[in-house]
Amino acid sequence: MSAGDAILFEALMKDVYITRTSSYLPNAPVSNSEIESVIGRLKKQPERVKQFVLANNGILTRYYAIDPKTGKKTHTNAKLASEAIETLLTDAAIPLEQIEGLACGTSSADQLIPSHANMVAGEVGMAPAEIVSTAGVCASGMSAFKYAYMDVALGGARNFVVTGSECASAFMEVKQYEPLIDALHANPDVVPMVAFEKEFLRWMLSDGAGAVLLESEPRSGSVNFKVESVALRSWAGQLPVCMYAGMNKSKEGDLTFWFDEDDRSQIPQKGYLLLQQDARVLEAHMVDVAVQGLTYLIDEQGFDVDRVDWFLPHLSSMYFKDVLMEQFEANGVRLPEKKWFTNLADKGNTGSASIFIMLDELARSGRLQKGETVFCAVPESARFTMAGMLLTVC
Repeated sequence: MSAGDAILFEALMKDVYITRTSSYLPNAPVSNSEIESVIGRLKKQPERVKQFVLANNGILTRYYAIDPKTGKKTHTNAKLASEAIETLLTDAAIPLEQIEGLACGTSSADQLIPSHANMVAGEVGMAPAEIVSTAGVCASGMSAFKYAYMDVALGGARNFVVTGSECASAFMEVKQYEPLIDALHANPDVVPMVAFEKEFLRWMLSDGAGAVLLESEPRSGSVNFKVESVALRSWAGQLPVCMYAGMNKSKEGDLTFWFDEDDRSQIPQKGYLLLQQDARVLEAHMVDVAVQGLTYLIDEQGFDVDRVDWFLPHLSSMYFKDVLMEQFEANGVRLPEKKWFTNLADKGNTGSASIFIMLDELARSGRLQKGETVFCAVPESARFTMAGMLLTVC
């Protein structure tokens, strides 16, 4: 885009506001000692991965869409999103039929087809409207947000509902691991232990949904945020796969996919459908991507980071917090700890929903003042993406 086109484009864009926020977390909070009573215990599996991950991630409680007494699912992903939407619209006192757009991001849709947003629209009973689904992992909620923001800014819609939602427990229940564990123990040529990358995320993730209402005018009765900028950048062309499902990855980095298995019984036995993470790749690249991405967002959007009053980072683990603070400072990004706001410890890592759940909690805290700036940053490890937005309280 030429400089002249950019100026014209900006002149055509309208102001956009987040006029309401909401979140929904299913059932009662689950403490570290209660995890296996809800999602089950892996038989014949040592506890060292669990103990290592919980000792480092700083998460004390999380939420699962599972009845702890019966073990039955209580919510689909679409239902979690619909609960957040219903709260959002009730708080805004706006009828569902007046919503002109719905954008939904997730990494854990209930089905392959149709898209997640289609299922959410069906769950809430939306009138005919524009809808869009964004895939990915943690940044998929921000991808959905940017689509909705651009639509409202360019006058395509007067309002848009955006959701991020995750039902990660569907990947983490013991029944998903049983075929793999049984196959390992039946094979005398392999060590009968679930690999670290296949178990790691079992102790990291949480279920939940967050939603925001975007409009072209502020709405009275609650905190509003003017959207100053939104940006995303991906390093997928330069870096390897880190977080994945539906495929397996060898130590050499070779990928095999579930649909290439001639014997379909091998799909669960080889753990294809488990949510996995290559911790070595995560350790090697995540902090660098977060620092480069944050620097890019600041430089590209042209704002003074010293004027940021609140920094809302999506953190997969508190393990990264001190490292990020140190690297930000080393790269001239001054975001002292007093500006950080996170609820990872008590809400858990809710992936694409986390930034909206954080924003909702901060908006309802009574701590915000008009004119303050809020900077939200979402690093994603799937194949490394950074997303961010700058907001002004109004």
